[in-house]
Amino acid sequence: MADGAGKKLKLRTIAICCFMVLLLSWVLYNLVYRSLVTGEELKARAAEQQLQDVSITANRGTIYDSNMNVLAQSATVWDVILSPKDFYAAKNELKGENGEAATQAEKDAYERTMIEGLAEILDVETSSIEEHLTHTESMYREISRKVVKSVADEVTAFVAENDIAGVYLQVNTKRFYPYDDLASSVIGFTNYDNQGVYGLEAEYDEVLSGTPGRQISAKNAVGETMPTTYEQYYPAQDGNSLVLTIDQVIQHYLEKTLDATIAQHKPAEGAAGIVMDVNTGAILAMASMPNYDLNEPYIITDEAAAAAIDAMEDGEVKTEALAAAREKQWKNKTVTDIYEPGSVFKVVTASAALEEGAATVNSTYNCTGSVMVDGWPYPIHCHDHAGHGLQNFTEAVVNSCNPAFISIGQALGSGRFFRYFDAFGLTERTGIDLPAEAQNSYYTEERLNAVSLASCSFGQSNTVTPIQMITAASAAVNGGKLLTPHVVSKILDSDGNTVEEFGTEVRRQVISEETSETMCGILEQVVSANGGTNAYVKGYRIGGKSGTAQKLNKEEDVYIYSFFAFAPVDDPQVACLILVDEATSGASYANTVVAPAVASLMADLLPYLGVQPQYSEEDEKTQDVSVPGGLIGRDSATAESRLLAQGLDCTVIGSGTDVVSVYPESGTKVAGGSTVILYTDDRDMETVTVPDVVGLTPSQANQQLTNAGLNIRITGGAAQNTSARVASQDTEAGSTVPRGTVVTIECLIQGEDGE
Repeated sequence: MADGAGKKLKLRTIAICCFMVLLLSWVLYNLVYRSLVTGEELKARAAEQQLQDVSITANRGTIYDSNMNVLAQSATVWDVILSPKDFYAAKNELKGENGEAATQAEKDAYERTMIEGLAEILDVETSSIEEHLTHTESMYREISRKVVKSVADEVTAFVAENDIAGVYLQVNTKRFYPYDDLASSVIGFTNYDNQGVYGLEAEYDEVLSGTPGRQISAKNAVGETMPTTYEQYYPAQDGNSLVLTIDQVIQHYLEKTLDATIAQHKPAEGAAGIVMDVNTGAILAMASMPNYDLNEPYIITDEAAAAAIDAMEDGEVKTEALAAAREKQWKNKTVTDIYEPGSVFKVVTASAALEEGAATVNSTYNCTGSVMVDGWPYPIHCHDHAGHGLQNFTEAVVNSCNPAFISIGQALGSGRFFRYFDAFGLTERTGIDLPAEAQNSYYTEERLNAVSLASCSFGQSNTVTPIQMITAASAAVNGGKLLTPHVVSKILDSDGNTVEEFGTEVRRQVISEETSETMCGILEQVVSANGGTNAYVKGYRIGGKSGTAQKLNKEEDVYIYSFFAFAPVDDPQVACLILVDEATSGASYANTVVAPAVASLMADLLPYLGVQPQYSEEDEKTQDVSVPGGLIGRDSATAESRLLAQGLDCTVIGSGTDVVSVYPESGTKVAGGSTVILYTDDRDMETVTVPDVVGLTPSQANQQLTNAGLNIRITGGAAQNTSARVASQDTEAGSTVPRGTVVTIECLIQGEDGE
């Protein structure tokens, strides 16, 4: 019996020991497994449940123009955050008016107040907030992003007034562009996450964006923040700022010019322009038009395109059309588009020929209107089918004679031609600090046969980007230096200290200073020939070259028109290139489409840059003057004397002795020699009928307007050119106006002169 009891005790002891061993083994196994194998995962899950990690947005750096005008700046805004978990916890604990637990009706009213109140303040649908509330265990739902201070204040007041729980404001930043659409294709914009997606905002995103901060704090079981030693704060580091080479005033002049050109010629593919400092490569202005509002970049600014998209049925086709329209308005044509430059490229061919001795200014060429090239069965025509006859090198450039340039290209040969094509930077991207610069296409030396060399020599067959073309042409007139164009001049830290500075980068010497000086003189003749062409501006020495190139990838005959210009010729400082892509209204040559735009831009630009005008005797005679003030109340003889001293004539009408009214009024700009009407009694002003002078020569228009008792003001650089005709008049023909009214006419050379 005792032996049996002892046996049982022994077996029980063994069983207990085995169980304890197994239990200890299981515990040890779990300790090892959870600490060594799954320890980090468990720690992370615990931290996720116990710690709150809030990102602190960094302020994005500012973008300034060259004069420190703000072009892009970040401002503090707020995200409105809803915690459904906190809201429902408060709702369930809600007390009624009697201090007892709220009824279900009172709880439902509390919820509707929150939903409808926030929906109205934030201008969102109530259904949106209701959807967020379905995530009952969530503590973070964004119901509105980047609201301005006035809206954030409304939310704060509403939450406090109605004792709403679970609604919070979180600081964020939003990008603002004070000038709306100015330089939009250059600056670009940011997306909803403050990341740069186009233009400089994208190119310098890492520089501008800064480093977000973090605030880590512990929270209890109901999600409330607790003071703890685990709380850590990492402040955000604001982004650096950019100072651009872009001048806001020059940018305005360029965009104003392009707007007027688009309004007149209605190009199907828009227009673009660049203004560059020829000695540094700094971009002073750059535009791709039509532009868009940087503060509302997703809105299509092309009204016709927007209307067409709105008329589509919702679906994939509409979505794709909208995306394409946005891409079109966001792109910067000056760096992303390639085109055949046409006759503007003759600047490169001419420079290479002079530098290599393949031509001199005394070389002569006989143009009969066309030329045959070995390997091509058809004659290659000059734009003047009658031919230019015998002409020297300068005249060949001025006349933009294709047969002459075919001869010049042949004299260079394929090897030297391609070597200079490469030397002028036309086989590689310029390296400008903007995104998406395109790679052009061109004939290599091995592919340059007689036919391709002929077409390439006058600007066809090879393609370039606008930024390549202005950089190459600037090298021809700045002393022969090929520069790297740039838009950013320096980077500043958040305290305004200079972090990095970008100066002039000379890539290589392409031609000699002597050849460059010769080219400047030749290109001045292009603009000033025969008394002035459409790009001429009185008082300024401007050089340049126009180009008309057919776009060969189109079913219809469409053209891209361009003009390169620089000034002043004796000391080149600034250059511009303007392109008009597929003009659908008005003239059909660069000389009449783009040259007037160049003249308008230069007339604004050069005085702003401090270039002083120097007028010829002929220009002095036609200078505008202002009708002097202080004439009313004086006797007519004294008033007449004052007008004569200003270079103005006058006609006295009336029976009185003293002047009672003047027309044109004091301060009006009129041409020198204009006639001012002085009235010496209270009679009504005499009226006359405006004649139609469009199509007449400037002298014929002057005679007709003067005979009608009207004054004339002539615009357009070609006013002294014998080939010029009146292209437009600002006062409608047949209208009745006061005698002495100033009628402004624009005189242009019509047709293909200088193409």
